[in-house]
Amino acid sequence: MNYSEIHEKLKSITASSIFSRLFRWSRITLKIGELSNLIESLVINNSRISNELENLKHKLLDLETNFQTEKKINQKLETEIEIVKNKNELLNPLKLKNTELLTELNKLKQEELAKDAKRDSLMNKWEQFQTNAEQRERKKEEVEEQKRHEKQEQIKRQWLNHEENVNNLIKIICNEKGVEFIEKDKWPYKKQPDNIIKICDEYIVFDAKSPRNEELDNFPKYIRTQVDTLAKYAQHKDVKKQLFLVIPENALHVIQNKTYEDSNYCVHVISPQSLRITIWSLKQIEHYEFAEKLSPEDRENLARAFAGSMNYIKRVIQINSDMNEHGIELTERMLQLISKKSLNSIRNKALEYEKGDIVNASQQRGGKAIDLKEESTRQKDIKSKAINHEIISTPKSSSKKIDLNND
Repeated sequence: MNYSEIHEKLKSITASSIFSRLFRWSRITLKIGELSNLIESLVINNSRISNELENLKHKLLDLETNFQTEKKINQKLETEIEIVKNKNELLNPLKLKNTELLTELNKLKQEELAKDAKRDSLMNKWEQFQTNAEQRERKKEEVEEQKRHEKQEQIKRQWLNHEENVNNLIKIICNEKGVEFIEKDKWPYKKQPDNIIKICDEYIVFDAKSPRNEELDNFPKYIRTQVDTLAKYAQHKDVKKQLFLVIPENALHVIQNKTYEDSNYCVHVISPQSLRITIWSLKQIEHYEFAEKLSPEDRENLARAFAGSMNYIKRVIQINSDMNEHGIELTERMLQLISKKSLNSIRNKALEYEKGDIVNASQQRGGKAIDLKEESTRQKDIKSKAINHEIISTPKSSSKKIDLNND
């Protein structure tokens, strides 16, 4: 209820007539009571409003205080924001630099990943290459071991059949040279050598000996023992005091001393390859009617020719063996040089050319003797060509030669 209502009620009370006041007082008192209630209500409301107003003032004061505080805070924040903005402006170049560094870092990471991948690929290739190399090496070792085994087996077979091979070879040479081969049943004495030939009514003994196993360390000692046992043949008057031990060619290199001399006899260690020239040299004695008619000079020349022939044959055999071994090594090296995949075409062409390449060595036919003068002329021609092409140097001094035409 507002003040206009109170004003209306007061106005209706004051405007009432005496008649109304006398007869209608109850109504007036009722209005006065309502008016009193209204005033009381107004007072209460006013008091309440005053209290609320006071509270609002306190709140307003608090709000003002808070506002000032917040304002200060806001100013401080604005100041800090301004500082941050300034710092942010200072950090912008660093941000750009950081971006550049991040880009560079990512680039380096990509390069590192690429390097890692390349390294892994190279490592895989290397491991594969190493594995292949090890496999090739193992295969090479296996092949070499197989070759060594086959060579040892071949040597063993050769040594096992040595006595029989020497016997057959001596028979063939005797048949070619017209030398008498003495069978064992015609040997007049009890103890029989392996092979006997007869020249100028003298028995010449050729004993075949071979290593007992593949180890050659004890073979020289064994040969020395066999030299001593040959004394049982040399004691007979009709047995030539020059005796021969025939050993395999591949065992000859371990025998340092090829000639053993005793007071009553002499033993020569030879290989099967020397049998032909040895028997030929012994056969030359038959060119004289009687051996005892040889003059001392002829005997000396014959001995020197025989010794020279023996040394020449042994050296040729030794040199050929060394050259063959070295030639095999050089051939293996050349094949290794062109064994790469990139050189397969060259290797294949080389193998094709090799099939058509022929080395035509001089051939020897039966029934025809080798002309020494012709061979000497051919050798001089080859030597002259070698000197002209500077393959060999001109010899400063000539070696001594044996006069083969000396009668």
